[in-house]
Amino acid sequence: MVTRYICYQIEKKIILMPMRYFTFIYRRFETLPIAIRAAWWMCLSAFAYAASIAIVHHLTHRLPVFEIALGRNVFALVFMLPWLYSVGLRAMRTSHFGMHAIRGLFSAANVWFLFGSLALAPVADVSAITFLMPIIAAILAVLFFGEKTSVWQWLATLVGFCGALIVIRPGLAGFNPGLLLALGSVLAGSTVAMMIKSLLKTDSSDTIAAWLFISHTVLGLIPAIVVWVKPNWQEVFWLILLGYLGTVIQRAFNRSMSMADATVVLPFNFTRLIWAALLGYMFFSEIPDLWTWLGGTIIFLASIWLTRISSKRQK
Repeated sequence: MVTRYICYQIEKKIILMPMRYFTFIYRRFETLPIAIRAAWWMCLSAFAYAASIAIVHHLTHRLPVFEIALGRNVFALVFMLPWLYSVGLRAMRTSHFGMHAIRGLFSAANVWFLFGSLALAPVADVSAITFLMPIIAAILAVLFFGEKTSVWQWLATLVGFCGALIVIRPGLAGFNPGLLLALGSVLAGSTVAMMIKSLLKTDSSDTIAAWLFISHTVLGLIPAIVVWVKPNWQEVFWLILLGYLGTVIQRAFNRSMSMADATVVLPFNFTRLIWAALLGYMFFSEIPDLWTWLGGTIIFLASIWLTRISSKRQK
């Protein structure tokens, strides 16, 4: 009798009450204008991204990059299991195994370069460089798909690269070679984006996501084993959180982009640099200098400018 009463109280106060509270908040959230909800999802994605790179920055002090990447993938799979179960084996059907394998290699390189840069460079500096992604992707779209571009698009691209030079400062006292790895990560990630654009013509988004995870795990397994360092329980916790944040980043970003135009929600992605600077200061005593803020702002504004131009051309 006593045991049943205790179980009832646990269920009532620990499980049901928080669920009712969060349900109430969610219902109120759904009554907000769609633009505000879309902006909130983008800000959530930006925070999750900044938190992820801060965790990686911490873990690289002791764990190898390949091991961190593998750990993130494994624990991300755990959080993706309900989704994988719902879509079933049909998500694996494809006639483009070679394309998926190559895309997986570039995607793995994107993660390895990014994590490697975080072992050498401050969190905010790396975050600023990642804003180059849409600019690099625009150039690759011209090279791979022959997309037509205007003088204004090329000008926005040039402005974005000028911002990158301000952050990286090659040949100057503030130069950090880790930012070159961040630049390599952006190049690999932009290539992945172009390959996904091509694969979406024949494969579903479920198929692309499933093969991405498989290729990441397979490609990262051997390098991780070679350099393996036994993680402690605290590091395991951070790896679990890293895997969870990886799913939050993608889902929140996709949710935001599905609710409003890119030109409306992408400006809120700039909060990523603010969060990265805040977390870098709180946990690593890193203070971004004026050049990082200036360069990051220029890169981000150039990306928004490029997005607006592209949106107008599509209309």
